[in-house]
Amino acid sequence: MHISLPKLLTISMFLLLVTMAFAADETPKPVSNSNLLEDRDVLAEYDGGKILRSDIQAKIAKIPPAHQGRYQTIDGQLQVLDIICTEEVFFQKAKQLGIDKSPEVLERLEDLTRRFYLQEYYKRNVTDLIEITEVDLQKYYDENLKLFYMNPNITIEYIQTETEQDALDALAELEAGASFAEVSDKYNQNTYARGLKGVIKHIRLNGNIPGVGNDAELEEYIGQSKVDPEHCNGPYQTDSGWHIFRTVARVEGRQKEYLEVRPEIEQRLRPILEREKLEEIREELKQKYEVQIHEGIASSIDLKNKDNNAENIYNVVVYSPHDDLIYTIEDVLTAYNKLSPQEQIFYLKGEGAIAFIDQILIQDLFYIEAKAQNYDQYFVDNEDYQMMRHNIILRRAYEILVLDKIEVSNEEIAARYELDKEKYAIPASRSIQVLFFDDDKTANKAWRKFKSAHKKGNKKEMQKLVEKYSTKPEKSIFENQYDNGIVTGLVQDAEFSRKIWDNPVGYLSEVFTAANGDIVFFHTLSETPKSYRPQVEVEPRIMSTIKQEKERSQQDKVAEELFAEFHLVKYPERIRLTLSAEELFEYADNATRNRNYKDAVVFYDQIIENYDNGVDDYKAFFMKAFLVAEEMKNEDLAVQLFQEFLTRFPEGDLHESARFMIDSIEGNLEGFEEFED
Repeated sequence: MHISLPKLLTISMFLLLVTMAFAADETPKPVSNSNLLEDRDVLAEYDGGKILRSDIQAKIAKIPPAHQGRYQTIDGQLQVLDIICTEEVFFQKAKQLGIDKSPEVLERLEDLTRRFYLQEYYKRNVTDLIEITEVDLQKYYDENLKLFYMNPNITIEYIQTETEQDALDALAELEAGASFAEVSDKYNQNTYARGLKGVIKHIRLNGNIPGVGNDAELEEYIGQSKVDPEHCNGPYQTDSGWHIFRTVARVEGRQKEYLEVRPEIEQRLRPILEREKLEEIREELKQKYEVQIHEGIASSIDLKNKDNNAENIYNVVVYSPHDDLIYTIEDVLTAYNKLSPQEQIFYLKGEGAIAFIDQILIQDLFYIEAKAQNYDQYFVDNEDYQMMRHNIILRRAYEILVLDKIEVSNEEIAARYELDKEKYAIPASRSIQVLFFDDDKTANKAWRKFKSAHKKGNKKEMQKLVEKYSTKPEKSIFENQYDNGIVTGLVQDAEFSRKIWDNPVGYLSEVFTAANGDIVFFHTLSETPKSYRPQVEVEPRIMSTIKQEKERSQQDKVAEELFAEFHLVKYPERIRLTLSAEELFEYADNATRNRNYKDAVVFYDQIIENYDNGVDDYKAFFMKAFLVAEEMKNEDLAVQLFQEFLTRFPEGDLHESARFMIDSIEGNLEGFEEFED
């Protein structure tokens, strides 16, 4: 729907009036959901427990703030209630089956507890003890001035060629007065620079030239050059080719002031001080627990080829009177195998087994010392810790009751492949040859000659004509043309695309102007017919889809069974809207700004349903209709909503605006001038 400037101004005016009209109404009117709410209100109960309103709010509080609003609506709270109910009956079943006492779960819980011990020890003995003074910050700044130096920012016009002769030819044309963009298009072998008409910005003399890469010699030439938009530097030869450039702008580097970078200094200094503190504690704990590392044995461990350690697998590499601090090579390799591939690569490319042993030793020392100092007192009642314990048990119950019950047969995969085969289709594509021209006269002359050669099937003659007449002879073949209104590699042009597909292979078009202004003609070279990706290629996707479907079905089935087993009863009628109309309007406005229009409609609906006081619902109904029309572009629904708005609210300041919107959508704006007046 096209909207003229006068219309936009008019719409803006009545939206402003909407805001002013309702801001002026300072007297709140009674609403239907004004009952007092208690956190202890029971929203569901089951054998062994209850779910309270406070549980719903606590769950919503864990959601990222940007998404909390939608779950504060009645529908959102009902969704959260369903989630909590499902989690609670799964947890009850887990305890009934002894899943919470199973070896696998106990191991996961022990790993979790260990992480919290380490976290608390590090916090209380490292992080919390680091004090950074102004003297420390100033000293770091003075000793590391290079870190806080802002490099120059240089802009150049640049051409890269393969040969010296090309560079000299380009230079000659530039000195003869040709524009840099034209010469760049003709000679530039650097696709990045050529795409920007030869202009490269943000050269910071930091070892990397944008679009060129690492070329220290060229960077030095650029750094030593003076700003002169008329003077060409070069040709220079480096390992990356021949170079010509003009330095057109330069912002000199400068030393940043201390106060300007103070926050950055602290960010850099803190990790350094923490590492020093960590090393200090490590040495203290090694002495306390009499730890000895056999460097020779440690350096002999082969992390990459583990079979090479077979003869010495039981050799002790770390010794201590404390049994948990005795490591054999086998222990080290077992711990290493638990790392992710990315973590393993870190040690393989770094200091190898010695660094890895050092890391696990630090963690074990911290853990043992934290347990000895009863650090569990700091986290055992922590809400996050308890929630993570709960989730570990819940996850294992879900695996046993849902995931482990799912099987997907080869027959199911084959049947689904046939059913959804079109999803895996590769559409037919064509290849074309296009000739480009600057004017119709040349194009038609070339077309007549090309037509004659085309009729005779003389490919050699056609290629000569391409090279002689086309302005882009090096770029004439365009493959992968699909029947989608886009000419791949050229332009979005439905008419051009139709010419390709409405005619047979071998077709020679007339001369015409493409949507981007190019004067062209083309002929169709070949067609690749429609095909299908083989089942073996898409099998993982199919299996994943079927598994997800079965998982949802199995979860719903098990949940219903557990609801019955534990006599769960929900009280959805006790859900109440806790947000004020003002808060809902704010959420709707934020959602609209973030283009989350569906969420905005949900918030307006909540106002309409729960604040039917003739003021809030009136404004919300209009804004919903306006949003559907202007942002969601659903004109049929918008007209329906505006008409319903006029019927539901017989009087109001926004009626004329609503009628205007209906007329605008339906194209009945003959009286627009009068409306403006």
